[in-house]
Amino acid sequence: MVINLGIRENCLGFELHDGERLVALYRTREELPRSESPKPCFAPIYTPSGLLVTEYRPADHPWHTGLYFGWVHANQANLWGGPWYLPDKGKYEMVEQSHGVQRHVGFVEEEVEAGEVFVQEELEWLDAGDQIMAQELRSYTFRKVEEPGYLFIIETRIRPRGAALVLGASRAARYSGLELRMGPPFADAQHRSSEGLEGHESIMGQPARWVSAAGAAGGAVVMMDHPDNPRHPTPWFTRRNLLGAGLLMGGDLEVPQGEELVLRYGFALLDQVPTSEVAEELWGAFVAE
Repeated sequence: MVINLGIRENCLGFELHDGERLVALYRTREELPRSESPKPCFAPIYTPSGLLVTEYRPADHPWHTGLYFGWVHANQANLWGGPWYLPDKGKYEMVEQSHGVQRHVGFVEEEVEAGEVFVQEELEWLDAGDQIMAQELRSYTFRKVEEPGYLFIIETRIRPRGAALVLGASRAARYSGLELRMGPPFADAQHRSSEGLEGHESIMGQPARWVSAAGAAGGAVVMMDHPDNPRHPTPWFTRRNLLGAGLLMGGDLEVPQGEELVLRYGFALLDQVPTSEVAEELWGAFVAE
């Protein structure tokens, strides 16, 4: 019997299920400290065999919330959470009255058909004074792949509200954008890139079409950049428990008033650590959409 993917709404957002097994929880409505720049996120996320991939609000960085979009500099607001790096002081400090919010407005479309799940969400970006800086239309498509595993296709359309939107990374580590904080058994993941590099130290800051991260007890994730994204192939932000598409590592990105920034990423969850050939096939299927 073939069991298809499905979703169940709950008080936080929705759950993605494979039959009765939880694959991921999408959180949209939690009351979190403003200093964490509240934002929708996936946590927990599991591989098909049930290995936990994510870490949610860890003690060292509680603004790290599984799989999420975090924008360190969005005009004058911090949509990532936590302290900012202050170049004049050469260190990170909490800056009061600087944290914004990626506010969930509502789900505008949900569809389950032929084993595939599609969800579309509206969001508003609020600055520190709760003024709207941008509006976002984010969509998720979930399906099974043959490895066995799951593929998330993530697309977002970000449109400035009233004035241009300038996005920037951390002025020190350069992180910003789509980020995955990994927990046990992925807390010391083994990274590999489409360019043949291995290890998070080697891949940090280097461009690639995709990067995989394998867990110590098996299983893996693959994050994929789309050729239509700005600055493709993107550089990557990688540490032993982090994997992020570093769209802004090379510099700030301005979205003029009246235009929109469109980003598309693939995210695969696998039971087996993929060879480079398998990861390349996944990337090829993702970009052929």
